[in-house]
Amino acid sequence: MRRLSLFIILTIFAIGSFAQSASISEGSETMKDGAFNALKVDLDKADKKVAAKVWKDFIKSYGAKAKKVRKSKELLASGATINGINDSEPIEVYSRVDKTANGSRLTVWFGAGGVFVSSEDFPGDYSAAEKFLQDYAHEVAKELVVMEIEDEEKKMKNLQSEMKKLKKKNDGYHKDIEKAKKAIVKAEENIEDNERKQKEQTSLLEKQKEVLEAVKDKLSEM
Repeated sequence: MRRLSLFIILTIFAIGSFAQSASISEGSETMKDGAFNALKVDLDKADKKVAAKVWKDFIKSYGAKAKKVRKSKELLASGATINGINDSEPIEVYSRVDKTANGSRLTVWFGAGGVFVSSEDFPGDYSAAEKFLQDYAHEVAKELVVMEIEDEEKKMKNLQSEMKKLKKKNDGYHKDIEKAKKAIVKAEENIEDNERKQKEQTSLLEKQKEVLEAVKDKLSEM
């Protein structure tokens, strides 16, 4: 129970640390329609596949489905409603996940009418977008912990399976010992019986020897 409590505490700490350490920056990034201001969040330890999966589920909760933009690496979620951005009216959210040395990076363009969110032109919207990405980073952190739990559960099952095999072998060894004990008892009985029969046979041999000598004596007297 103590170890389980410690694991839960460490898990909560890991999620909180990941979300707080999520590095968010902005800058002009090129996408299919040109170069526009975008927000970027670095996701350490989260590979591209995990980051993309969580992003698709996350943006869907804002009323939009991320679909691949034809002939590009970006995804487009049209009609997303994010509190604090564009007066909470639907916007177009372009995104792209790239692999990095430490994990992955999500680049997001928040646009409405060809205008994209930036800290200089739309500070309020930018703050909302930053919080939005922090929330996303938090979801990524949770997904990583879930994956870690699944991995540890798999290890636990493997250990349990190995323990089951060891117990089965142990039972087999005990059965072998019982069989060996019975075999020893039987062998001891056979030894006793054999020794008794050897004594009887020795007696018969002695008697037969006497008979043979008597017959030989008889022959010598003829």
